[in-house]
Amino acid sequence: MTTPAAVFAQPPAGMFRPPGDPLATSVIQTVKQAAARAPRSLQAAVGPSELGTPCLRRLGYKAIDHDPKPNRDTDPWASVIGTATHAWMAETYGRLNRDARRDRGDHVSIPVPADRYLIEHRVHLPGGISGSCDLFDRDTGYVIDWKVTGLDRLKGYRKIGPGQQYRTQGHLYGLGMQLAGERVERVAIVFLPRGGRIDQLYPWSEPYDPQIAVDALKRFEEIRAFHIALDPAEHPENWALLPTADAYCTYCPFYLPNSTDLGKGCPGHTAPKEK
Repeated sequence: MTTPAAVFAQPPAGMFRPPGDPLATSVIQTVKQAAARAPRSLQAAVGPSELGTPCLRRLGYKAIDHDPKPNRDTDPWASVIGTATHAWMAETYGRLNRDARRDRGDHVSIPVPADRYLIEHRVHLPGGISGSCDLFDRDTGYVIDWKVTGLDRLKGYRKIGPGQQYRTQGHLYGLGMQLAGERVERVAIVFLPRGGRIDQLYPWSEPYDPQIAVDALKRFEEIRAFHIALDPAEHPENWALLPTADAYCTYCPFYLPNSTDLGKGCPGHTAPKEK
């Protein structure tokens, strides 16, 4: 008889409210169930947002949609707020396109090639990788990605910029736009405050560099070759050959504290001790 894999859970959702409140329990359960059925939650294929993760083991698990995913009960609220913000921004920039069509005398409801903004635009990359670019501004050549974050973390981004994963994501979208025939000049991440005021946002950008995107695609091809050659799904000890990195382990779906069986979950990244 096979022992089921352990499941890691975040602290209970009710830890910040009085116990036994049926309304709070009902709302929390409704939000969690709806978030679990959202398209982003159900996505199995690796997209541009994940290729830049510094953790090769996480990317390796994701490449084959590895099961089990022991860390299933992460709190969805930040993601819900992010999804709602993306939808609002998409509608706002869509309205700008429609207003411009009206001014030109074009059919208002039908997108046309002259639209300034490409919104939630699907990009296709070599190797079957695809994703949705939040916004592309044809007038400036900017690829723009929205990130909704807390004020403390926003201060960190303002100080040191985005990490490898976000930066790589932007250049992958840039490559997708270039391959579709668009003129790409810069990639930008606009960090929007989850609390506070809109004028506290931080827009980071840098010149578009296709080599960053190409390197990320090559890295993923090496992960695919790793699976073909060493088949960690059948030989779980081989997961140890993929190094970890500090990449917010507690939010990783494959995180399982103290795990000694990498086929069931990863114990997380431990920085090497200094000699």
